[in-house]
Amino acid sequence: MLTTNQVTGRWLIAATALALVLFPALNLVQGAVPGGAVNLSPMNDHIGYMLRVTARLAFGLLLLAYLARPIWQLSGQGKTLLNLRPYIGLAAALSHTVHFGYVWAYLTVTEEPTSWVTLVFGGAAFALLWAMGLTSNSAGRRKLGVWWRRLHLTGMHYLWLIFMQTFVAQALFASSQWARAMSILGLIALAVRASAWLAQRLRRTA
Repeated sequence: MLTTNQVTGRWLIAATALALVLFPALNLVQGAVPGGAVNLSPMNDHIGYMLRVTARLAFGLLLLAYLARPIWQLSGQGKTLLNLRPYIGLAAALSHTVHFGYVWAYLTVTEEPTSWVTLVFGGAAFALLWAMGLTSNSAGRRKLGVWWRRLHLTGMHYLWLIFMQTFVAQALFASSQWARAMSILGLIALAVRASAWLAQRLRRTA
């Protein structure tokens, strides 16, 4: 029989999947011509729109997983959020995988050249994300042993860094209000994690 956390976690993943279907569908409907056929001329705009949507959704879910343990360590509250962290991580992986699909579509449609820096560091982010998603279970934790925590800790911080680099650049050079909001949330999350780490260190030396 499924536990409450398992049921809630599955609903969270299902809701994320539904959002990833509805957002592009609604955006395409808005771009349809009166006869009902889809106008393909703004397809680049649609891809850009979905790149933004999937990035923001993935980052929001990542921050929830990023903050789950620190919040519990600092306040003793949020045990449910901590228990749901594997499912939140899977939902983030789902959104980011769809994001990868739109990145691929963007590069295919625009034929825009991609630098080796983007390929290496961006590719590493996706590789870490998928490795974390595949091991977000008891079997993965048992097989990896101490490396499980190292993988997930490294992956979370690396993904945070890649997202922040993107959002901060957009906030500074594209004057994006969304990017500013995402950047601020990311910095707050880092501050919370740093506070939890420092509190743990002080407890050990007290």
